[in-house]
Amino acid sequence: MSEIDTTVWEDEPVYVRDAVFQPIDTPTAVDEVARRIRQAIVLGVLRDGDRLPAETELAKRIGVGVMTVRAALSELRADGLLETHRGRLGGSFVASSHMAFLSGTSPTNPETFRNKAQILGGLEAHATMLAAALITEDELIILGELVDEINQPHTTSEVGILNNRFHLTIAAASGNRLLVSEISQRRAELYADAFALAEVELPLPPGNDAHPGIVEAMTARDGQLASMRMWEHHQFTMDGVLTARRA
Repeated sequence: MSEIDTTVWEDEPVYVRDAVFQPIDTPTAVDEVARRIRQAIVLGVLRDGDRLPAETELAKRIGVGVMTVRAALSELRADGLLETHRGRLGGSFVASSHMAFLSGTSPTNPETFRNKAQILGGLEAHATMLAAALITEDELIILGELVDEINQPHTTSEVGILNNRFHLTIAAASGNRLLVSEISQRRAELYADAFALAEVELPLPPGNDAHPGIVEAMTARDGQLASMRMWEHHQFTMDGVLTARRA
């Protein structure tokens, strides 16, 4: 039997090697179900007071067993995200979207946060470029209404949900479902990272609201300009979180 070649070439890209051999961190089915529900709350798909589908329906949709769903819901109740009511009109209800922002956070560092934010920024910039060519008039109206609503008095959680709806509306207009899924997951995770890293209330004070400029470029069907403005928006927000951490 020939020996395995373990030679490490001098010109081997170290980042690629590290990525290939990084430890595997695959969540359990219970953790994954809990993560998806938490993500739905953070992104505003599920809002305070909303009733979740029955456990059997959730299990069928996600493709897991009822006991797995039940364990995930129990975990989310313990974290304060859900509450359960008994009776004919009972079920599991969203108790606190704000707790969804706070729960599930894990220690991170500025470099990791910046790397994650750059990936999300790149994905959203690309989605914006695609969406500029495909977005409908109705979707542009929705974006305009969201921009107006974001600037009205709201709680931190409410502004965060409106902001997520704005970004996900653009992602959906790209017509790429895989891109929407990736952006949705990364937006929810980055929000949690920002809370854990900066320990500040999000979203940050806008200071430079880029949303109207993004909508303007998309209305003009200028994909490159819209993409650039989305990227600059991400850079501004990322710098704001890192500055808040240093303050």
